[in-house]
Amino acid sequence: MCEAYMAKPNLLERAINCDDGDYAARMIRDALGIESDDVTNYVFPKTWPANREQRARIIGEWLRAEARFLIAPSIVPE
Repeated sequence: MCEAYMAKPNLLERAINCDDGDYAARMIRDALGIESDDVTNYVFPKTWPANREQRARIIGEWLRAEARFLIAPSIVPE
């Protein structure tokens, strides 16, 4: 593996290490091109936990929920 790659933490690692939940969500949303923060507001807690494992679980659940939201068929006819 490239040393330059190893020296730079990936986006998820940076988000998990971030002490600000809003900023962590914004980093991921911007990188993935997610425009709406509706799912984020529903999944992310008001208080961002200090524990990295809890943060990782929250981010994982948010990404799963976001994926379900994006692939769900629209219930409103066009």
